[in-house]
Amino acid sequence: MRSRQHGMSLVEVLVAVAIGLIGILIITQAYLTSDSFNRSTLGEGGAQTNGTIALFSVERDVRMAGYGLADSRALGCGIINYYVSPNYSTNLGGTMPNVGYAPVSITTTPGQPDQITVMYASGATRVVPVALTTGSGANSFTVDGTYGFNVSDLILAVNLTAPVNCSLFKVTSVVPASAQLLHDPGAAGEYNPPGGSGLFPAYAKDDLVFDLGQLRRRTFSIVNGNLRATDSLLSNGTSSAMDMVDGIVDMHAQYGKDNGINNGTVSNSTYTLGDGIIDSFDTTPPVTSSDWTQVLAVRVGILARIGNYEKPSVSGGNCDATTVLPTWSGSASGSPFNAVDIATVTSQDRCFRYRVFETVIPLRNMIWRAS
Repeated sequence: MRSRQHGMSLVEVLVAVAIGLIGILIITQAYLTSDSFNRSTLGEGGAQTNGTIALFSVERDVRMAGYGLADSRALGCGIINYYVSPNYSTNLGGTMPNVGYAPVSITTTPGQPDQITVMYASGATRVVPVALTTGSGANSFTVDGTYGFNVSDLILAVNLTAPVNCSLFKVTSVVPASAQLLHDPGAAGEYNPPGGSGLFPAYAKDDLVFDLGQLRRRTFSIVNGNLRATDSLLSNGTSSAMDMVDGIVDMHAQYGKDNGINNGTVSNSTYTLGDGIIDSFDTTPPVTSSDWTQVLAVRVGILARIGNYEKPSVSGGNCDATTVLPTWSGSASGSPFNAVDIATVTSQDRCFRYRVFETVIPLRNMIWRAS
């Protein structure tokens, strides 16, 4: 009898291959699904972290706005007169960029993210201003006290008669015996104009001098999907920029004002000017001292993008991960998130999801200002 042949037939091999392919297909699909969920989870977590850090970074500096500057007698002075050897600021006929005297300012551009600029005295050891006991000298101020002033501090002279103006100097010497703050020109006094006060106005008895230490002026903006902080350097008219947080695509801000006006942005039982309660939010910049005394807070909204690209739910269709523009509390009052294009169905912005972060930041130095 012929012996039986051993091995697998072609049919058995094909069946085994088919079963193996089905197994591989199932495992691959399970892996892709798991990876999609994993990327989505990581994206959500990343956006949550980025948005929180971005909002904290802005809030930290905005809370400091006005430190050493928030005095009703100085607010509203407008553009600061300043000199950095060998040039003056633009408002005095030079080419150095103008710098406004504002604890916090919001710059709005239609269709673009807002910019928030904060200003405060950094490193100053004297918060309360001193008063001039005589008219300003060529290179000195005689004041009612020199305690807290140090060599190399920046100081701001402010007059008390309308229109209010302010000028920046640098202390080159402190003379307690004669109660004088010297601001001599030269290499160590690059902020002090030659020949006395130069184009700066003169200051009279009882005008004020503020100690700014090393003045901090920082602007927050959104550039290429990053929250950017730019420190203005008055010493050479340039600035130092640093990208702080990525995945941030839009930012808007509004002033919170105790102005007694009901514009529909705050629900109060009564709207009374000067009662210490915010009555409205808007983007109208304060100009006069009276305007500034009404500003008690800043409302900020930040839009973070989840970095996980999502394909259209219908093959060959347009992205539909986000089809409605995200909103925040300020959207109803004319400050919507509009740096992303959600309305256009072919826009790639619709292929991502977004998270909104917002807060109201009290301006403690404006609330507790000296006068």
